[in-house]
Amino acid sequence: MITIQATQGVEHYMIALRRGEYVIESLREWLREHEIDAGLITSGIGSLETCRLHTITDLESPPGERYIELDDRPLELASMQGSVAGGEPHLHIVVDDVENGTTYVGHLEPGSRCFARLEMGLIAFTGVRTARRFDPATGLIDIVAAED
Repeated sequence: MITIQATQGVEHYMIALRRGEYVIESLREWLREHEIDAGLITSGIGSLETCRLHTITDLESPPGERYIELDDRPLELASMQGSVAGGEPHLHIVVDDVENGTTYVGHLEPGSRCFARLEMGLIAFTGVRTARRFDPATGLIDIVAAED
């Protein structure tokens, strides 16, 4: 188990993206501008017009992955949560493809674009530095406290 504590406190934000803004890319820029290295995305709702996501396909370590691209269609973002480590967002979503009634769950990828609005809650850990490091034992990437 890995534990990272925000001993110097937290800051709370509500972030709203507008039509045409890219979710991951805009959040990365905002995190960089505000010098936020670590935190939690506590919620997210809204709509997308383009969605890139991936999901696991098996129980291997590391697991296989399937990439899904949903382009130029109404997509309802029902839920989003995640983490921020090393200033990099890691988001998971539940999105409904309104045209065909299919619901997708997975890891949000760059290239996903907001339609009308997208609102998210962020808790930033003050004074905490983190990173994502490859674990050769599992073949996965873990979040860890960063070494200065």
